[in-house]
Amino acid sequence: MLITPNLSSASAYKRQLAKRFDRAASSYDAYAQFQLDVLNRLLPCFPDSPTHTIMDLGTGTGLALPSLMTKCAPNHCVALDLSPAMLAVSRARMSDDYPIHYVCADAETFPFAASSFDVIFSSLAIQWCLQPERLFRSLFTASRHEGRLVFSTLLEGSMPELSTAWSGVDGREHVHQYITEETLKKQLLDASWQIESLSVERVDMWFDSPDAAVASLKKVGASLISTQKPQAISPSTWKAFLQQYEKQRQVKGIPLSYQVAFVVARKQVS
Repeated sequence: MLITPNLSSASAYKRQLAKRFDRAASSYDAYAQFQLDVLNRLLPCFPDSPTHTIMDLGTGTGLALPSLMTKCAPNHCVALDLSPAMLAVSRARMSDDYPIHYVCADAETFPFAASSFDVIFSSLAIQWCLQPERLFRSLFTASRHEGRLVFSTLLEGSMPELSTAWSGVDGREHVHQYITEETLKKQLLDASWQIESLSVERVDMWFDSPDAAVASLKKVGASLISTQKPQAISPSTWKAFLQQYEKQRQVKGIPLSYQVAFVVARKQVS
């Protein structure tokens, strides 16, 4: 079943984000090496407790769904994403025999029913939220007693290579601003989650050229920042950026690094 969206009330940022991911849906899997790397590091964090109902928040093209369905064998799964085109790819990936409901919605505003999920899973989606603290409170309500929130997200210090390159061009901010580890912990605790584990890992990716590094972002729809309205970049400015980025070349190639948080939190109600 596919539940379609109503983005008319969504912020301009969220509408633009949905469009970016829509355009990237057909190319996503071919360029998602970083996303797969993070997913494979996150899956072992999954709890061994029975999982009857699960949500994959920000499912994208459904890369996690085969593993989640095999590992958990849930009676019910909600695959939620902001992008209709991404969900279409996800739905085509999975057999209709699986008990998956595809929901196209903004997780920050979706009215989740209370005590619905044993596990809420999310890989590299929460960093796109404008108010993650609000989302964490909503997910706490949506979780059952002893339910888990298992997710990965990007933290401050991600993609410094891009900031360094742009600083030599125009000095403007071109990289999405991510929260700190301390802020993430506080947001979870303020939403009443008990943090079972939280680790931060640096993930390094290497590319043949600056163009290839940037393509790894654009082709998965991850090039939008929330702090500024989209602005056109002139060919001369873009060329200058690529030249600055090329100066960071190392033996392995052009670097692009991320700070990734891997989190397992539990709902306990006294």
